[in-house]
Amino acid sequence: MMTINKRAEQILLILFRDIFIIHTATSLAKILGMSRWGVWKILKELENNRLIMLNQMGGGKTSVHIVKLNFGSVILSVCLAFALSKESLKYERWKANFKELAEHTEFLILYGSILHSPKEANDIDILGVISDKGKFVKINHIIDKAQKTQAKKIHSLNFTPEEFMYEIKKSNKAFIDSVKKGVILYGQEKFVKFIMEIHKK
Repeated sequence: MMTINKRAEQILLILFRDIFIIHTATSLAKILGMSRWGVWKILKELENNRLIMLNQMGGGKTSVHIVKLNFGSVILSVCLAFALSKESLKYERWKANFKELAEHTEFLILYGSILHSPKEANDIDILGVISDKGKFVKINHIIDKAQKTQAKKIHSLNFTPEEFMYEIKKSNKAFIDSVKKGVILYGQEKFVKFIMEIHKK
């Protein structure tokens, strides 16, 4: 049975969230604060499990390997969704505050300073992707209701999948950061499917 440790999960999520960035063992080691050799051992294990591909650039023992997710893997999406779900468990308060949005959104992202500096944050940034524009009014009503229980201002952005994909492809920094650093409160499976589509294009 395949098991994926915490570091391996972190690597998968970095590769997944960094939509427009090409990674190597060296770049991953720098992000994770690990030795290149330590990262390389994890990468080889992920490659053996067919979750990533290591593409050699150049020849010789010192050649660089580009690290890419293996989108042909039948279990990659499951591993990613599971890792994102585990991450969201650290934010149960926010999951509870916005639980009414779960059934109306494809996925819901909590992002911004509320994650790393909750006391200093001026507002609560959430981003919802909604397949049916007819639900926007309902969602705004839910946000207004939630606002009554919060001292900080809720800053909510809502997009259709097409609109959000357009913003990401424009390399809109705020939305790229929401994907890279945000927490997926709900809809992890649909979020994975959405981001995979961007990777494949």
